[in-house]
Amino acid sequence: MENVKDSQFLNLIEKELITVIKILSSSFDYISILGSDITGFKYEYSGQSSSLTESMWADRGFVARIYKFGKVLEYSFNNIQPGDAETVSKKIIQFSENALINNFHIYPVPEEEPQSFSHNENVEIDPSEIDPETVFSELKNIFKETMDSGKSVFNARVVFEWSKVSKIFLSSKKKLKQNYIWSQSYLIPMVKKDDMVKVIYAAESGLKGMELLRDLRNQIKATVKDGESLLNAQSVVPGEYEVICTPDITGLIAHEAFGHGVEMDMFVKNRALGKDYIGKQVASPLVNMRDGAIPERHAGSFHFDDEGTAAGNTLIIENGILKRGISDLHSAFSQKTKPTGNGRRQSYKNKTYTRMTNTYFEPGNDNLESMLASVKHGYLLDYTQSGMEDPKNWGLQAIAILGKEIKNGKFTGKIISPVIMTGYVPDILKNTTMIGDKLELSGSGYCGKGWKEFVKVSSGGPYIKTRIRLG
Repeated sequence: MENVKDSQFLNLIEKELITVIKILSSSFDYISILGSDITGFKYEYSGQSSSLTESMWADRGFVARIYKFGKVLEYSFNNIQPGDAETVSKKIIQFSENALINNFHIYPVPEEEPQSFSHNENVEIDPSEIDPETVFSELKNIFKETMDSGKSVFNARVVFEWSKVSKIFLSSKKKLKQNYIWSQSYLIPMVKKDDMVKVIYAAESGLKGMELLRDLRNQIKATVKDGESLLNAQSVVPGEYEVICTPDITGLIAHEAFGHGVEMDMFVKNRALGKDYIGKQVASPLVNMRDGAIPERHAGSFHFDDEGTAAGNTLIIENGILKRGISDLHSAFSQKTKPTGNGRRQSYKNKTYTRMTNTYFEPGNDNLESMLASVKHGYLLDYTQSGMEDPKNWGLQAIAILGKEIKNGKFTGKIISPVIMTGYVPDILKNTTMIGDKLELSGSGYCGKGWKEFVKVSSGGPYIKTRIRLG
């Protein structure tokens, strides 16, 4: 294993940022600066083409947050060199003089204790030090093995993306640094029978480097087999069924159906039912749900958020009771709670919102075999296709690619696809009767706030058994 290296750029500019804070401390009640240096690349290979592009997450710049008379302003910038501290300070003061005339919300100055922290995660194979030819060679080998794994496979895409994240948070009392790498990879086999074409995928992700591709390769045979089964898939007869959700679908429910609904900036705007259900039963007593950048180590992990708050581990649902939401600094103040370390930005150019990190249902005591044996007639649901949050009404709107029919505890061989899941989220969670004993997380995509504001997250849980309306 090797440590992820510091950002040379942030190390070079750190002294200037500290000087800016010292200069401005006499003009403002509080000032903090977040610095970001995020690099990365995305590799894609198929039989017809290959591409290498900069990651969508690439970002380099700073945002200063200033408080004066209870009003909060933010100033983003990316043009600073050694010796520029006074120039940047003057620009921030000029900006504040023009902006403070507006009627903003009033917030207290953050209460901070002196803190100095620095952490460098480690990876087995640092992708930033691997030449592109080596990466494409690995992708080509996975592609070839996929093409040889099934007679119906006529093409495939293999994707590998990595992002090196370096951040520094500074205030008069805090000096925080973190450096880590997350990676994600996809295998997308395409299968065909006559004029029918089906597409399926495998995905891997985590705080890992290029070693992630080994995990992807291990999924080839099972993924191709499931893809070929879609060629004989039928439509489900609409109705309510016993279902067993794989950890992927469990995570979809945790994230879309419930996670967005406990982001407390939605409480402030009265856009989430969760605000009115704190302390009330919303799930079976078997259900416990968390969101936290620690201790689980996955794609949504970090050690401090973009407001300098230490990473949290929030128990959202405890034994079926909704206990609390997740929050950034300002939504926590508005709701008179403690911030949970969920203040995150897409970029230094974007606003902070309450955002999820690693969101999951905790494991229970059941194994998959006993769960399958308990099903009289239902389906095992797998492969997330899409999901949509509905915090205001708690409606589930989600689609799984594949469902495997179960009768009297055994698979019948019948496949249904696609599988549309609907229902009232508390009903689905209250109908949960069995929970698997192993936690699995996946973070191969990203989360948007509405239609924008993307951040990296993961979601998951164990296998769960419940009842859901399918169509």
